[in-house]
Amino acid sequence: MAGTRSVALGKSGSFVYATKTDSFACIGSAFPTNTYTTSAWCSYGPLSSSSSSAAVSSAAASSVAASSAASSSKAASSAAASSAAVSSAAASSVAASSAAASSVSAAGIDARTLTGASTPLQNVSGSYTYGVRNYLAPATIDGLHNPTNYKAAPVLPTWQFATVDPTGGVLSFERATAPQNGWHTWSRKGKVVVTGGSAAAANRVYTVFNGQQLVAALAEAGLEPKIVRVVGHIDLRWSANNTVFKEYTSYMDQKYGGSIMIPSNTTLVGINDAQGRTARITGTSILIGGELANGAADAQAGYNAWIAAGKDSEDYPTWTRNIIIRNLQIDAPWDVNPEDSANAYADGMTLSRAQNIYIDHISMGDGDTPDSLAGDTRHDGLLDIVRGSDYTTVTNSYFFKHHKTTLIGNGDSGRAWSDDGRLHVTLSNNFYDRLESRLPLNRYGQVHMFNNYIYGRTDSSVPADLKFGSGVDPRYKSNMLVENMYFEITALATDSFCKKGIDGGNGTNPIGFRSSGHLMLTDKGGNTTPVAWDGQCGYAVPTGANVWTPPYAYTLQTAAAAKASVISNAGAGKLK
Repeated sequence: MAGTRSVALGKSGSFVYATKTDSFACIGSAFPTNTYTTSAWCSYGPLSSSSSSAAVSSAAASSVAASSAASSSKAASSAAASSAAVSSAAASSVAASSAAASSVSAAGIDARTLTGASTPLQNVSGSYTYGVRNYLAPATIDGLHNPTNYKAAPVLPTWQFATVDPTGGVLSFERATAPQNGWHTWSRKGKVVVTGGSAAAANRVYTVFNGQQLVAALAEAGLEPKIVRVVGHIDLRWSANNTVFKEYTSYMDQKYGGSIMIPSNTTLVGINDAQGRTARITGTSILIGGELANGAADAQAGYNAWIAAGKDSEDYPTWTRNIIIRNLQIDAPWDVNPEDSANAYADGMTLSRAQNIYIDHISMGDGDTPDSLAGDTRHDGLLDIVRGSDYTTVTNSYFFKHHKTTLIGNGDSGRAWSDDGRLHVTLSNNFYDRLESRLPLNRYGQVHMFNNYIYGRTDSSVPADLKFGSGVDPRYKSNMLVENMYFEITALATDSFCKKGIDGGNGTNPIGFRSSGHLMLTDKGGNTTPVAWDGQCGYAVPTGANVWTPPYAYTLQTAAAAKASVISNAGAGKLK
C-alpha cells in the first residue's frame, strides 16, 4: 500500500506504510519483518528520492532489534562562591520548555527518564575531584609518566576572556532538543528524544565565564536538567576569576584538575562574545561518563556481577545519558607528562559508557600547541567514543590539524564485554581538515557516515604531524555504512585512495563495510576534476545479519553538494 498520511515516529509525507493490529498483518513481500516491541507499525520508507538531496528513512528496522538482542566570576550561585552566574531566564520560557518537553513523548522516550536518581555523577574518583587542581609533583605511575618527561606547554593562546553575556541571558537554541536524524535517537528501550537540559528550571540555567564557574554549575545541578552557557575562554589552569595562571604540575594534576566531567541531562552551549569570537575551551579535557561504579575496583567484574544478578544492563549505574553539546571550540590539551614518548593520555573529549549524546557545531584541533613543538607525542585523541558508549551523533563539526582524530572502540581483545553490539554512532556533515588519521578508527561499532568532507595533504611541504596518513579505518568487528563523502587529498594518485582515504583490507576484520556515492579529487598529475568512487576498496559486501539500515530519517546530499554545505556550515560559532 502507499499513500499520504501521518505515519510512525511523527513523520509525514508520501510513504509505504502499514498499520499492524490484531486484524491486520504485514505483507512480507512489501515489508520487512516487524521486530519492534510495539505493534503500531511494520515499517515505512520513502517512495522515491532526488539524485541531489533525498530524505532517507529506514526501510527495515529489524537490524536495530537484532543488534539489541545480540548485545542485549561575576556572579555567585547559592552553592559556591565560585559557582556560575545563574541566568535570569524568564519563567515563561521555562513553562514553554516544559510544554515542549511534554510534547516530545509522541516522537519517543524522553532520554532524561532513562537515568535513575541514584546514578553517580562520576565527578569524584577516590580522593580526587574532576575539575579541582591537586598540584601534585610528577611521579612514575605503573611504570609510565616518567617525571623527566614533564614539559609545560611551550606556547599559550591569546586569551579571550569575557565578563559580559551579549545575549542578555537568552539564546535562541539553548532549549532546543536534538533533531531526530542520527543514532542518538535510539536506545535498547525504543525511540528516544535527546532533551539534554531543555527542561531546566530558571535556577538551573547558568552563564559561565571561567573554569571554576563551569565546574561549580555542573556540580550544583547534578542530574537535574541544566543549561550551561559558556562565554569567552575556559581553561582550568586559570583561577581567581581568570587572574591567576598555573600550569599543570603533573599527570595526576592534569588528569583530575584539568578535566571536566559532564553529568546526565546537560545542554552545554557556546555563546559568541561581544566581539563575535567563538566560545573556547583550552587546556581542559571534556569527559562524558566513566566505567567504574561506586565501590567497584574493576569495571568488567562489576558489570558482570550486575548481569549475573539478573539485572538489566541498561540500568547499570555508570551510564551517563542525555547530553547536548553545541557551538564550542575545544582545543586538545597539551599533555605535560605523557605515558611515554609515543603515547599521550589526555583527549579533547572522551565518551566513556555514555548514551544518547548529541554533539553539534563544535571545532576541535591542537590549538596553539601542535606536536611539532615537541620531540614526542603530546596529544591523544580529539574526540574518542569508547568503553561501551552508545547511540551518539556528531554532526556539523570541524576537526583540524591533529594526528589521532576519533577512536570508536579502544581495543580488540578484552573489550567485547562492553563494546560488542554497542557503539552505534552517526558521523555526518563534518569537515575533516588536514588530519593525520582516525577518521574514524572503528572497532565493534555500527557506524553510519554520510556527507562528510575530508581534506588532506600528502605533499612534501606538509609538516609530518599534519600529513594525511589514513581516513576511514574499519577494524575488528566493525560494521560501517559510508555514503556520499567527498575525499580531497593532494599529491595522492587515484589508485592510492584505497589504503589511504579508506583503509582497504589489511586484515582488519570488519564484519560489514558498505561504501558508495563518493567523489575523490587529487591534484596529482594536474588533475582538477573529481572522480566518482564507491570506496568499497576490496571489502566484501556484507550479507544476511550483517546488513543493517539506519532506523532514523536523514537527508542525503550528493558528495558535491555536501562539500559546499559542510565548508559553509561546519564548526563552532555558526549558531547564534
